[in-house]
Amino acid sequence: MKTKLTMLLTGLSLLICHSVSAKDQKAVVENTCTGTWPAYWQDVDPKFSEMWSGQTVSNAPTADWTQPVFKLSDKYPTMPVDDKAHQKWRDKKFDALFNPSTSQKDKTKLASEYAWLVMKYVQEGNINQPKQLDFDVCENPVRPWYHIPFQTYDAMSGREFTHGLTREAPVTFSTIKGTGTDKSTMWAVAIYNATAAYTLGTIWQKEGTVNIPKTNLHFDEGAVIAKPLFNTSTVDQLPILANMPAWNANISDPSFCECKPSAGSECTLVEESQQCPRSYAQWGDVRLMQFDIAIKDSRAPKTGWVYGTFVADGVKKAKEKEPWKRISLLGLMWGNDTPPKGQLAYNNPTDPRKNGFMEEVIIWDTVERLNAYSGSAQMRQMGHLGCNFRLNGPADNANSSCMSCHGTASVPDKNFETPPMISQFSGQTKECVAALLNNMSLGMDRAGDPATVNNGISFSDIDGLYFTNVGAGQSFNMTVQTPSGPKNVMANDAPNYSNGQKQWISLDYSLQSSIALKQWMQWQMHQTTKQQLRIVDKELRRN
Repeated sequence: MKTKLTMLLTGLSLLICHSVSAKDQKAVVENTCTGTWPAYWQDVDPKFSEMWSGQTVSNAPTADWTQPVFKLSDKYPTMPVDDKAHQKWRDKKFDALFNPSTSQKDKTKLASEYAWLVMKYVQEGNINQPKQLDFDVCENPVRPWYHIPFQTYDAMSGREFTHGLTREAPVTFSTIKGTGTDKSTMWAVAIYNATAAYTLGTIWQKEGTVNIPKTNLHFDEGAVIAKPLFNTSTVDQLPILANMPAWNANISDPSFCECKPSAGSECTLVEESQQCPRSYAQWGDVRLMQFDIAIKDSRAPKTGWVYGTFVADGVKKAKEKEPWKRISLLGLMWGNDTPPKGQLAYNNPTDPRKNGFMEEVIIWDTVERLNAYSGSAQMRQMGHLGCNFRLNGPADNANSSCMSCHGTASVPDKNFETPPMISQFSGQTKECVAALLNNMSLGMDRAGDPATVNNGISFSDIDGLYFTNVGAGQSFNMTVQTPSGPKNVMANDAPNYSNGQKQWISLDYSLQSSIALKQWMQWQMHQTTKQQLRIVDKELRRN
């Protein structure tokens, strides 16, 4: 065993026993947090201070802060890492999960076992470690985990200093108590195993420079990405959050602070820092609501990825001793169940609750428990899922799915453009729309908002783009065929890369890489821009 591990790690930049049992933690563990990149928005390290010049500082620890301060894990492996020996979901028994002929009953059983094996892998060494906060990954004694740099330049969403959480989209839930609705915010932190981190290291160089991909990016087999998401609501508002892990985080207004610009359509970074200050004392703790996983698995025949979502289940699992296990699987997907050409995603496939999906599994018991703690507004219930009940968590958009969003991940072009992760986030035709009877140019999307056909792109055209199965590391297609020829859905005929390339450069389902690269590119441009004029264009938002 020791010889095998030694061979596996030869040439890696980290000196660590790559994987030991939870009972045997005598291995030498090297700290993977180097300080190369800023750890959080308004990082007090002097070499980063120019980024926040002119801003009102509210996201830096003060003298009365006695807890640990977040550090970015960025000492990426310099050679590929395959952790197959400790990834039990790669066993041949799970081949049947991806076989279309497998029964729904068997598929559901396999999906549950697969997902929990991944969750165990994620949690090992990241919880209940002496003198460490949970998911403080700098010195994991079992296996190393890493973060993506540069989710730090955006004043509105940039990492906070206690746990490295970034602000995501606002969510409004239907509730049983109070006014019937609850406006809240999601805060999350993603971690990457060594296999995934090797690929990150091809972008984020150890010298503190960035190698922006010029060709499609590919993560290796066995790459694992995990992301716990925390919500700002109270247990009284959302009882499902009872007994869940809670963190004191340095956040802005829990109901999603929005900045009002003094001029133009967007606030400057200085204005954002003034209008949306952070605090770890003014507001209550954030609580674990959702836990997402993504696994590079070549057995997923059309995408090469498996996405899963766990959700808070603190009432049912109140007697579970380990708080991080008070979650239940909502579903697992490895494809979008693409609607037939010319048909719509909102009703394809037919009655998935009864008939099941070909490329995903939904745990309907979990859906029902989520909705039992919600009010009557269906698309604001926590178990709303995605388009036609495709997998999407409580924090996600009802018109999309986990994979339909992440498949858009692309390198920003020279204008900082990327494909919108959901068509609703742009001026183009909306996805997941049911057209009006006898009028295919008007309709209503699944969230209940009116929709129109724009620029001659039909509802089926847009569904055909967003709910296709994008191959791992393949360019996302934003062109549809019309009677007059191919038409680019994007404004400004994007992408417009500096080298003239007209296909999107794929980031292999990594939306966080899109976000980070966009912030890096804008920071590079802003170094010759006055502090009072620096604006981060509307950031990518969660699905």
